[in-house]
Amino acid sequence: MGDSQRQAIELRDPVHGAIAVRAGELSVIDTPLFQRLRGVRQLGFGETVFPGAVHHRYIHSIGAMHLAGEVATKALSTIAGMSVTARARLVQVARLAALLHDVGHPPLSHAAESLLPTRRELLGADVSEPDERASHEDVTELVLTTSDLAHSLDEAFRDVAITAADIRAVIVQKRPGRASLVEGGVDFGPLLHQLVSGELDVDRMDYLLRDSYFTGVRYGTYDREWLVSNVSALTDGGGGGSGGEGAIARLAVDIRALPTFEHFLLARYHMFQMVYYHPISDAYDATLRRWLASVGPEARFPAALSEFVKCTDAWLRTRLEASDDPWARRIVERRPYALVAELRTDGDRAMKPAISDALAQAGVEAHWHTARPVLSRYARSPAEQRVDPLMIVDHRPPFGRGPRVVRIEEVTDLFDRYERAMRIERVYVLPEEKAKARAALGTVSAS
Repeated sequence: MGDSQRQAIELRDPVHGAIAVRAGELSVIDTPLFQRLRGVRQLGFGETVFPGAVHHRYIHSIGAMHLAGEVATKALSTIAGMSVTARARLVQVARLAALLHDVGHPPLSHAAESLLPTRRELLGADVSEPDERASHEDVTELVLTTSDLAHSLDEAFRDVAITAADIRAVIVQKRPGRASLVEGGVDFGPLLHQLVSGELDVDRMDYLLRDSYFTGVRYGTYDREWLVSNVSALTDGGGGGSGGEGAIARLAVDIRALPTFEHFLLARYHMFQMVYYHPISDAYDATLRRWLASVGPEARFPAALSEFVKCTDAWLRTRLEASDDPWARRIVERRPYALVAELRTDGDRAMKPAISDALAQAGVEAHWHTARPVLSRYARSPAEQRVDPLMIVDHRPPFGRGPRVVRIEEVTDLFDRYERAMRIERVYVLPEEKAKARAALGTVSAS
């Protein structure tokens, strides 16, 4: 392999330990657009609740790259007949896709995505839904299409024939249609996409462990080593060979690790309840949205990447601190919305109209927000949309037959048990009206 594959540095990570970074990867990491992620905290307002949650998307992205190397190496080692060079090249694609999956993420909070320009302003007129608000995935696509980072990637990995277009396809497209991702007649694009954004992706594998570590909780922990050691790659029909014409590679897990995978899903589910949807950070998000609605285009992120590179948490906080808007002042002075009630059961939620009426009669403005922790978006999707499922390999099927390959939903009832998504209705009020609101709610409960 070429110079891009030479180890350049070793980073010490509190979650994964020593992470080896290759020369080509370092040239991408050193670009201003990637370095911007040092200024974007992973949990946004989470630090208001968990003081240790000051970690950023920079180290999360490097951690995801590290895990992508582990998972891709293990999975691709199960494909018979693949050359060492081809396997190493696809592992490098996986590492780069994981490294860059968050490069377009806006600062501070997911609520800040409403500050992004339209898709037309960002990507041009020849895009679908041009008047829709752009997403951070759209910004990532732009970075991997026109930026200096894309140029650096093309130059750094010329020796192994990897381009920014390859990485863009893996991140953006569910079925990356590129000949450069085909080896031995097998399209590895879907498998690589699954590694970055799927039921068992390295994004979640890293952030669950990392967010647990920095928040000081244990809900996001799972047995990573056992899970990784039991992954494999399967071609169409479950075959493990080089495949035939048009064959597709997918990610699979040995049935021995099925309980570990279930634990992985539950870890994410519980982290959403306990950390990601914490009512205090939710209150800050709600207050930020009111500021965004109040000031409008004044706080809009620039469409030009040369300006977007400056958009960090500090950039956005500077605008909040300079603003005379009352919602901005509430964030800066730590006076966000205050929680007065959570409705968790059907009976609770049936009281929502009465609660709204009681608060209105008391002259208290209520702000409602719904938190929906979801076990698995894949499981809740219609069957026809589950085109690249996680596969389970059973080496001990009944009746003494050979190994059996089934879809994940065929061997676990976890999806069925959590089919009904949890819905938590929260009502917030201004902190100075909290006592009045609680008095009004007392009349509802007594009626």
